[in-house]
This record gives sequence, structure tokens and C-alpha cells, in this order.
Amino acid sequence: MQQKNLSRQKILFCLLTSIVSICAYGQRNKNYTNATYLEIGGNGLMASVHYERQLFKSTKIYGHIGVGIYGAKQLRPTIPFGVNYLLPIDKSKSFIDFGAGVTYTKADVKLYIIVDRINNNPVQYSYFNFIPHIGFRHHSSKNFMYKLSITPVFNHYDGIPFIGLSFGKIF
Repeated sequence: MQQKNLSRQKILFCLLTSIVSICAYGQRNKNYTNATYLEIGGNGLMASVHYERQLFKSTKIYGHIGVGIYGAKQLRPTIPFGVNYLLPIDKSKSFIDFGAGVTYTKADVKLYIIVDRINNNPVQYSYFNFIPHIGFRHHSSKNFMYKLSITPVFNHYDGIPFIGLSFGKIF
């Protein structure tokens, strides 16, 4: 059991190091087609770090992937990924951000808690949660971004209302 936790920690450390390295390298790019951000709630379920990239130069369609955590008594890793579209609001640096994603987790998400046991038997499989979102996003003049989103979580239990708050850097 100790070996599994150690290998999970190594994987999470490698993913986070990769995201930070990509961000540092991308500082030279002046097209601002990438973003990295910390999200509380939202696609990562509790807290997550995301890397986002513009998929097509002629549109505002972006893809994102991240790593996060979720849990009450025991923290479990999550892997959120998805696509979103930025609809500009007038000529400002503000957008309506909408899209959809899927979050993989070993935790069973039910009404903001983890269901670790059903009939005293440990759950032995993984879960995918479908998470659409719509929200407000703003890019500042100093290349920071923040967004507030409504992100309901849909899985085999039905839908769970959820929100997400993000802050990060565009480059």
C-alpha cells in the first residue's frame, strides 16, 4: 500500500513539474495562445492546476488538461481535461467561456463527498465525471487571467451543482 502512494506522488510531481516547465518556456511567446491556472472547484472537483492551449489559430477554441485533488478524509488525484470556446464581449479583454470536460478520478463523487464504501465493500474501480461549464473570463493588461464558472458535475448519480474559480497566467 505504501508503494502505491509513493508512485502516485511521483506521478503527480512529474506532471506538475512538466506544467511549470512548459509555462516557463512559453514566457517568450507573444501570441498568448496558452494559459496555466489554478482552479478551486470546477473541473478538478476540489483544487487543480491546468495547462490550456489554443487548438486552432483562426478560432478561440482551447483544449485543457490538468491534475488535481478531491476528497474529504483521504485526498485522491483527479485528471480533468476538456475543450472550451471564448466568446469575446465587445472589444474588451473579457469573454464568455463555455465548453465541456471530463474528469477522471478514483473517488466516487456524490453530493460533495466521496463514497469509499458501499455495503462495507471497498470500491475497486474508477470514475469519469462529465462537467460542462459556462462562465465569465477576463485577461488583464499584465497577462493574468481569472474566471468564474458554473460547472455542474454529471455522473451515474445524476447532476451535482458546482462552481469553479480560476486564476492564472496567459502567455
